[in-house]
Amino acid sequence: MENLPSELQVAIRELERDHDAFEFHPGGANGYLVFARNRISGSEVAIKFYYGAPGERRHDEPRLLASIQSPNVLRIIDARILSEDWAYFLTPRCGDGNLDNLIATRPSAIHAIDMALGICMGASAIHANGLIHRDLKPANIVCHGGVPLIADFGSVRQLTDGKTDLPASGHSALYRPPESFETGRYSVRGDIYQLGLVTYQLLGGALPYDPTQYFNNIDRREYSCLTGDFEKSKFQDEVIHRRAASGKLTDFRTLPPWIGGRAKSAIRRLTDPTPGTRLGSMSDVASSLTQVRAETLDWRWVGDVAQLKREDRVIEMRPIGGGVYEPLQAKGDTFRRIPSMPNNTLKNLVGKVPRT
Repeated sequence: MENLPSELQVAIRELERDHDAFEFHPGGANGYLVFARNRISGSEVAIKFYYGAPGERRHDEPRLLASIQSPNVLRIIDARILSEDWAYFLTPRCGDGNLDNLIATRPSAIHAIDMALGICMGASAIHANGLIHRDLKPANIVCHGGVPLIADFGSVRQLTDGKTDLPASGHSALYRPPESFETGRYSVRGDIYQLGLVTYQLLGGALPYDPTQYFNNIDRREYSCLTGDFEKSKFQDEVIHRRAASGKLTDFRTLPPWIGGRAKSAIRRLTDPTPGTRLGSMSDVASSLTQVRAETLDWRWVGDVAQLKREDRVIEMRPIGGGVYEPLQAKGDTFRRIPSMPNNTLKNLVGKVPRT
């Protein structure tokens, strides 16, 4: 804590009257993030200290967060101005981490869809207030008690004067919709595009964060000739834009075999490179994902085993080598072969499991 600016150290000493167990976290953007615990209630809070030049939009993040009443948007507890340079706001601490943490656990299919629906509900509340988020990505969505909460409002902007779009955010090139590169503008359909990528990741699709993973051989040769950081960063963004604009940023071959045609179709409609053919509202997205949920069995990975839990039994597809899986089921603790299903590829076996 001693490395924090003096104004923040003074603020923390004042906060110590009501809080303890202070913990510095390096993940704060545009400032510092500190966790603490309320001495009376025992509830854990996150304190975000932020800075910026004086102006009417300096306190946009806490102001806009406080304006949204949704179970899927992070709640503001308090906000204070410290000086001409610094201010802070308090929110509940979300003990489950952000969505990247959840994605790393490879959630079950239904859990993944439910999380996407929760994010959709939060984004819908944001849009209902005439706002656009512009930076929906796993790092900006925290989880608490299994509920996704849209958290980072640093890129949120208000639509004004009946306009349907506004300047694009320059953050997170990987999640920027193609039109934001081409026109510099961003609309509600940009948030829908980003939610489509997040849904794809939740369902198990690979979206590498290393930009060089999207290079082809020609890109690698050109990139190796660049020396400056700016030139390299610009080249990376151009490659990502090209992949996004051609609809090749996602690779459906990386999705688990239990993600069916309706789910893939929904992701395509959310991430279509052409805004006009994308789904048009978060209510449309919710309807589409609800239909996907109704047709999806709740498979999940347990290590390298595909597992489906049902009320009366557990079904597992266990790898035996060469891309072949053995189908087993258990009632209780003992697994036995499913006699009607010979060993096969995982895709074929999953397709043969009845819905009930």
